Amino acid sequence: MSEHTLVVRFPEGESPVYSAGTKFQGGSVVAVCFDGNQLEVADEMEEALEGLLSIVDGVGPEEEQLVANARNVLRRRAFGI
Repeated sequence: MSEHTLVVRFPEGESPVYSAGTKFQGGSVVAVCFDGNQLEVADEMEEALEGLLSIVDGVGPEEEQLVANARNVLRRRAFGI
């Protein structure tokens, strides 16, 4: 199975009616966010995380796993996983 993210801009005050399960070009809608362009938000979060990781040094054992998890998120995003 493959999933794709689309961002569609509609004129002010206009939007189609859809819900989970709505068919779209042979697939089904499985998630919807009505709060703007989440791809831009994800890019901003990635940039902020990269900045934070660049200054993280000498963290304690409790934080090491969090830093490792954050680096894995960035790695997966970079490789499209």
